[in-house]
Amino acid sequence: MSKNIVERYLVLKNKYRNYDTKYALKRMQAFRLATQELSRKGYEVALELLGSINFGIVDPTSDVDCILLLECDLHKDQSCCPAHCTNLSFVKNEISKFVSKRLAPETVNIDYLDTINLKYVEEKIRTESVLGDETLYCLLFYRNIGRPVNRPLFIPFCDQLEENHDFVKEIMSWAAEALEGYLNTNQHRMSFNKYNERIRARGLSLPEGLQQELQAYMDGKR
Repeated sequence: MSKNIVERYLVLKNKYRNYDTKYALKRMQAFRLATQELSRKGYEVALELLGSINFGIVDPTSDVDCILLLECDLHKDQSCCPAHCTNLSFVKNEISKFVSKRLAPETVNIDYLDTINLKYVEEKIRTESVLGDETLYCLLFYRNIGRPVNRPLFIPFCDQLEENHDFVKEIMSWAAEALEGYLNTNQHRMSFNKYNERIRARGLSLPEGLQQELQAYMDGKR
């Protein structure tokens, strides 16, 4: 992947996670238990969490932005399930019900930014037809920038993709453009101001190292 911008993002993310709020930890646990419950019902599901929970700076009003990864045999020839997919609908409803019950009386809005069918990923890797596939780009990109739930379900696919040198060469420039585009959105920049305000509201100060890393990242320095 693009070494400088992605590595800066990861360093920054890990530093913010030192400030994990109790709400972040409670939500992570709720999502872990939700995937375990779905597995007992025969539905294999994982998540990559983005946004505030990815950085650990969560308050009771924070939404949850996530990428849904699921195994769906009904649409294994498609990179993501269509909106009418019964498996997709069931999984989303079950996650919402379980997490809401677990975190009550808090109310949590879950926003699914993308969905990836791991059966499609498995077949692409098995047939060695991974080059030029944007869904596989996204899978590896999300794994690098997100906060995983039920990581063992999909990490073998990521490992296999990273072992393919031709694929890694392809994704590097794509990943750089994707992350730089995300960096340049007003919403992304405003999020960091919000995270910093929440840290200060807890009576904590931002260490100089964190402030420097944030400034370098926001400036897009190479």
